Amino acid sequence: MENPLRKNLIFALITISIGGLLLHLRIHPLIVDGILEFEHLIPAVFGALSVIVVPCLFLKQNTADLAYLLTGLSVIFGAIIMSHLSIATWEGGVSLLKIMLKTTLADSLILLAKFFIGKALFESYFPERLKLNCQFPQSFRFLFDGWWLLHFIGITVVYTLGAVLFK
Repeated sequence: MENPLRKNLIFALITISIGGLLLHLRIHPLIVDGILEFEHLIPAVFGALSVIVVPCLFLKQNTADLAYLLTGLSVIFGAIIMSHLSIATWEGGVSLLKIMLKTTLADSLILLAKFFIGKALFESYFPERLKLNCQFPQSFRFLFDGWWLLHFIGITVVYTLGAVLFK
């Protein structure tokens, strides 16, 4: 862990995770009128884990795969659930300004930045895998861009079906 760039990326990951956790706690407080809101507890716990556990896993090469996997999955689930919240609470017509300022698009973009920080950390440990990422068949394998895209689409479809069929 003597790489100064890697240390800066881990600090960036911690900082963006803390910012996301605090933003989430501001929007969805854990305690309202002295009562613990259990539905707000799960995202807060996972947010705290992304502040503590994931950066610790990125400290060593042998756990960087797991850290990257957890980062990517948290980004996918977070973006899907926040998008669902925007759609479920939508009011009025559709305009570009409304999409940009009245939805969770900004929050999802912050999550996407978190993903790319994790990707940069992962690739700093495995630079030889970057060459494979540019080749088509290999780019759809584990922990490469196509893999993430396929899982994002698949999880979105499953989540959407669950939301529609089991209201």
